[in-house]
Amino acid sequence: MSTVQDIDLHVRSYRSALKSTLEVTINSLSNSHLKMEPILHPYAQDNFQIDTAAFVYSLLRLPTCIDKVEKVVVGQITDIFSQSGFADVESWPKVTAPGRRRSMHFNQSKHLLAMFAASISDVDDITNLLIAYQTEWNKLHSLLRSNFPTYQALKKSFYGPGGPSNPTDPTEFLKRFNVTLNDFNAFTIALGKNWKLRLRHIYKSKINLRLQLLAGSWIDYTKATQKWWKNISLAYVNSPSNPHKIHLSTPTIYFVSSNTHSLINLTSGFVLKHQTKILQYIKSNFPELYSIWKTIESKDSLLNPNDFLYFASKFYFKETEHQQQFDLYLQSLGIINVPSSHYLDINTQIIPLNSLINSKSLDPRLKVSKPQLLQKSNSVILNIDYPLGFAAYHILSETLANAYKIKGVYVMGKAAVLNGEIGDIQVHRLVFDEHTQNSYIFKNCFNSFFPFVNNQGSILTNQKAVSVLGTFLENEALLETYSKNNLTVIEMESGPYLNAITEASYDQQTPKNTIIDLNNAPFDVGILNYTSDTPYSKAKNLGVKNLTLDGIEPVYLCSLAILQRIINLEEQT
Repeated sequence: MSTVQDIDLHVRSYRSALKSTLEVTINSLSNSHLKMEPILHPYAQDNFQIDTAAFVYSLLRLPTCIDKVEKVVVGQITDIFSQSGFADVESWPKVTAPGRRRSMHFNQSKHLLAMFAASISDVDDITNLLIAYQTEWNKLHSLLRSNFPTYQALKKSFYGPGGPSNPTDPTEFLKRFNVTLNDFNAFTIALGKNWKLRLRHIYKSKINLRLQLLAGSWIDYTKATQKWWKNISLAYVNSPSNPHKIHLSTPTIYFVSSNTHSLINLTSGFVLKHQTKILQYIKSNFPELYSIWKTIESKDSLLNPNDFLYFASKFYFKETEHQQQFDLYLQSLGIINVPSSHYLDINTQIIPLNSLINSKSLDPRLKVSKPQLLQKSNSVILNIDYPLGFAAYHILSETLANAYKIKGVYVMGKAAVLNGEIGDIQVHRLVFDEHTQNSYIFKNCFNSFFPFVNNQGSILTNQKAVSVLGTFLENEALLETYSKNNLTVIEMESGPYLNAITEASYDQQTPKNTIIDLNNAPFDVGILNYTSDTPYSKAKNLGVKNLTLDGIEPVYLCSLAILQRIINLEEQT
């Protein structure tokens, strides 16, 4: 049985190894990973059981080119890559992963994958994803070779009773490997449309990945964040909607960490104005999705019609023409979209408060009582696509250091919850941070202000949360410790954000291993999480199930609460 100390040993082991100026093998980092028995990798040590969920989780968070990679190189900024002999890294083709936002470039001829890291959380994430990926790849390779003497024999295991003419029934494969059809389907989807070619690659050879961290000091991550701030500041100054060339350090800022769709949809009104076109589009192209709309129309669904339209619009915007129309409309409102850069793979939006009035099509659930004040407002919402783990600290710290005035900091993210169901909303009053071992007590504005009803779940106020080091860095012993201390909300960003808020509240850097009182923070603070995972239901996580419509209501309720809070504060000015 693993212990909490096994997690600490694993983290110290690979972080120490990665201080080497040379590459290390993933195999050399694997033993401590297996010993800690991650909740996300429960069958890691079972050589006769494929851990489909862990394999799928890692496949979705690594680019498909990972099959051809021999070495992964991690750095913070292009200068660091250049100084280490990778001067042309930006010219390598950019690659992406469906389940993780990270700037990555692949050199096929050299079998090198370059990854940009925004914080130590990225290093934790990359390391454990590679360990899980290689562990399950090599395990599956061995099992395939022992069960099928040739690749042709393996192919035949996917044939149904009709032989090659019916290649869609993997019954024999499922029986041999004790895998359910749902897990098998999730696995093939994660492999992609060329899943048979990738499976052939698994059958043919084992892998032996190597990892090199080029730099990892505090200053290196700070430099990356500084370059991110300069990038968005330059975009703001040069925007057509900023004719007076006002610098981003000038206006009052409401800092929001959420996503890149909900605030824009709620404030711009574009989706509601184009409702007929969007519904016609999904009726023609996504009939199953349109059938859900019919249940909403007939009052047989609890889902809010507007939330459904916002969800459906993402399919509508996949058409280039529709996306261009949307972008032009946002520009007309003065809303600035700043795409991610090499420094941090984080999209940023700058939303002037007066655009809420100019749009004339606010979501009707938002209430504006003093439109003239909003019309005259010079304040902006700085909305970032929520970062991974400790990058949150660096981003908010940089923003606090450069902004003239911060009036509110609001965080919306997803969490694993020990006492709820997918779709619930959690409102914290205390956060324990594993990075600093601090307990932050703070006045979360949403404990006393949440003017909306969650029709499909609960709104749990006054909760106690924990910000963990990483998704793989949890085991049964740690979950039991959390549960005993009533830390029922597990996420990765609140602690780092509160760390930065501490440094804006006190005249010293954030201490460690203590209780920090942030009830008198110098600005409004609000943190909301919606439940995306329930860890005690093994393998039932976002690695094998997308949140989709199950989570669209809590996402938009959280966004509505944040926007309404901002509107109310601005109307009190």
